[in-house]
Amino acid sequence: MPTESTLLRLWNDSAAAFASSGYAIFDIEAQILCMMVLTILFLKKQNSSDQTESQLIWSNMLFVQILYFLSEIFRVLIDIRVLPNGMAIQYTVAALNFGLFSFICVLMFIYTETYQKSTLLDSLRHKIFLILPFAFNVFNLIVSPYAKTFMYFSDSSSLENGFLFPLMVFINLSYPVSAVILALLRRKRMGKYERDNVSIMTIYPAFFLICSPVQALNWKLPILCYAVMMSDIFVYINYADSLVSVDPLTNIPNRNALIRYLSEKLKSGNVENLYVFSVDVDDLNSINANYGRSEGDRALTVTAEALDKFKNHEHECYISRYYGDEFIITADINDEEELELFVEHIRNYVSNAVMSKGLPYYLRVNIGYAHYEKYGKTETIAGLIDKADRSMNENKEQRSMQLM
Repeated sequence: MPTESTLLRLWNDSAAAFASSGYAIFDIEAQILCMMVLTILFLKKQNSSDQTESQLIWSNMLFVQILYFLSEIFRVLIDIRVLPNGMAIQYTVAALNFGLFSFICVLMFIYTETYQKSTLLDSLRHKIFLILPFAFNVFNLIVSPYAKTFMYFSDSSSLENGFLFPLMVFINLSYPVSAVILALLRRKRMGKYERDNVSIMTIYPAFFLICSPVQALNWKLPILCYAVMMSDIFVYINYADSLVSVDPLTNIPNRNALIRYLSEKLKSGNVENLYVFSVDVDDLNSINANYGRSEGDRALTVTAEALDKFKNHEHECYISRYYGDEFIITADINDEEELELFVEHIRNYVSNAVMSKGLPYYLRVNIGYAHYEKYGKTETIAGLIDKADRSMNENKEQRSMQLM
């Protein structure tokens, strides 16, 4: 029948095209494999119940990456003449491919900054500065058929790079470059736990950045899709690990992470000035009773944000949510004066957080502390935390007596 003969002819022509272009099968298999892996990661994230802002951005980036690899498949099929290779189709696929790549670069920068809780993108001016280069590239993709800025067809009907093409590539790569530089600068000012965490945000864009020029030198070599797939798997493994080490409500390290951190700290031997602080939210039960448990959760979140801000601006320390309304902070304190300022600043940061958030109640924290004694009774982690808890309870009782 005519339909069967047409399909058979199409099949034979496609098989001949693949046979004459040895790279095509290998390239398409690589793109399909990467799309399948990224689709699995995307669906896993879509079904996750504890999505944070950074994870939502990463999920969106996965979707854009899947579309990008799909456009790579169309690009190969056009190159080997399996699909029609008219000028309009060639340019459309090339522009779509480049546009998706540009969008991935922008999302990668936004993701790394959001993951690190950066305030850089809070400013409207910075947001505009971030979008303008991407908008410049999109504009050139639209006008290039007339202005020859991105790509154009030469007299021999071959697709050639326009005079602004190198600048457009440079703009794309500037996003992951900036992400790596900013992460490295922050890494210098952080403790060990935070440095390990930020290292992920240097590896992720760096891997993409290294493989992109290699892909550009030979677009028939699918190294970028493997690089993206491996880096996304790496991010997902880190996310899975954070489920057991990060508190889902406050998004700071939890009890498991604290024990691991203190264990490494004690093994290092640099513990002469180590202090452990026990901090709890005063009258949290009253907040729950008067305003509801959701407001009680908000009080814990505000407290955690205040402690995190204190850590970033005042004193290098490690903060974690131990359980319930109790937070544990560890820090190196040199003398009594620094100790008093440390406690006072914690209280001030919590008070200022309440004022800035406009909470309908006053938020107060109780603080106790213990100094690590290498050869004393508190040399174990449990003993050290217990001593800090007792100190906090004693301070709470003394304040209650004063109020009475």
